[in-house]
Amino acid sequence: MLGSPRLLAGQISFLAPCTAAAVVLALALSSPANAADMRLPVKAIPLPIFSWTGFYIGADVGYAWGRDSTTEYFTATNTLTGLKWNYAPRGAVGGFYAGGNYQSGAMVLGLETDIEMAGIKGGFNDPALGGAGNTKIGWQGSLRGRLGFAAEKAMFYGTGGLAFADISHTYNNLVVGSTETTSAVRTGWTAGAGLEVAVTQNLLVRAEYRYADFGHYRYNSVVTFPGLTGQQEPTFNTVRVGAAYKF
Repeated sequence: MLGSPRLLAGQISFLAPCTAAAVVLALALSSPANAADMRLPVKAIPLPIFSWTGFYIGADVGYAWGRDSTTEYFTATNTLTGLKWNYAPRGAVGGFYAGGNYQSGAMVLGLETDIEMAGIKGGFNDPALGGAGNTKIGWQGSLRGRLGFAAEKAMFYGTGGLAFADISHTYNNLVVGSTETTSAVRTGWTAGAGLEVAVTQNLLVRAEYRYADFGHYRYNSVVTFPGLTGQQEPTFNTVRVGAAYKF
């Protein structure tokens, strides 16, 4: 039996707030799951892409070893005397280098120059024939092209070009005690290969091997062994490690 209209209206007005509260409670209980489903997407920040293009300046140290010899000729007739002495020069090198690269795809083209102080020395001593000699390089340098292939922050490269060095030779006559020294900046060629790695966007480290050949040239002796001409043929192998700042 239904109640009076006034009583029914009161019941409805009482149930409405209860229903609203139940809805709010249900939403509250489900909010953690909904919040988890409604997470905002996080956009990944791309790492900077390294490029070998740019200029750089650095320093290196290394060790050189090689061959040099004096082959004796009669100056007047330009014929061999049959005498030859070997020097076996070797020593430390160290200095500075600078250059620039341009990268296109995986290929890197570059131009580089270096200048180094050197402690490369060698010599011979032949008391039986009354002669001795030594050779020394005080400084050296080069101007080279580079061709590299980059794999992200590592680059394998080949290099080659002009080499120059201040090379001196000293001859000693052990019989009369005379000494004669000749010195000149000699030019030749150099070629080699290396691996360079970008530790950061600006710091580059490398390891390199190069061969240098200064051809052959002659000195006419006028003090220690008059009438004789010595022909020199220096070649060197050098390994280096270096670090550079890339601008």
